[in-house]
Amino acid sequence: MAELWKRSEMVELAVGRWGERILTPGMALDRSAISRIVFEDEMEYRWVCETIHPLVREEMVRAVESLDGWVVAEIPLMFENGVPDWIDLTVYVEAPEDERVIRNASRGWDRDELRRRERWLLGSDRKKKMADLVLCNDGTREELEEGASDLGSRFLSLSSLVRVCFALGSPEASRRLFRELSRNGRVLEVEIAPGEECKWSDVFHVDPGLIVSAIVRSGDLEETMSMATRISGEGGPVSSILSGERRFPKEVLMRAMGSDKG
Repeated sequence: MAELWKRSEMVELAVGRWGERILTPGMALDRSAISRIVFEDEMEYRWVCETIHPLVREEMVRAVESLDGWVVAEIPLMFENGVPDWIDLTVYVEAPEDERVIRNASRGWDRDELRRRERWLLGSDRKKKMADLVLCNDGTREELEEGASDLGSRFLSLSSLVRVCFALGSPEASRRLFRELSRNGRVLEVEIAPGEECKWSDVFHVDPGLIVSAIVRSGDLEETMSMATRISGEGGPVSSILSGERRFPKEVLMRAMGSDKG
């Protein structure tokens, strides 16, 4: 965000809004002067949020699109401005007010200043309800790193998820496979007649009503495919494919992590 304030268009917008009083002798934006304005007047605070945060989001999208695999993004005012549609799971890092006061003392902020800067933010309880996961930061740095490392390992485990799709030879076989997979604790989600996730080549005619899909970890894939072969009988499944899906439903991700909030 600091880099965005240096852009010529942002300097022009800020000066047009507040005048030259927010410039340093070197004609750069004085962020302390801007802070004094926006944290005293909600209208000015909202103007800043509506002006700069869309630019922050655009920069983040560009950065994420340039990367591959799982990406961790620290997003300012994420819940206040809306969770982007490219986010799979959210983590809210909380700390008690007393702890935040101590940690921000080095900035010269006391309790009153902290409350002044936070008064138009959503409350902690509300953000905890909105988040998928909560990481408590009320201890030492080492304890925070331990909690973050554990969370990171659980996120990394999600990279092994795959969706396998089976097209069986009869409605009875499809229903039986659905029942068997539904009872298997290692299967995270199972569907009959799923949507676009399971799409065969036009060379093969596949009845959508006979398709069963399952989301599993890659280590459980062989067992799942063996089950489908056994259930379908001597002819075996008509065919099976891996969907190549890169994103999975949130409830599946949470189930795979073995976690509710906290």
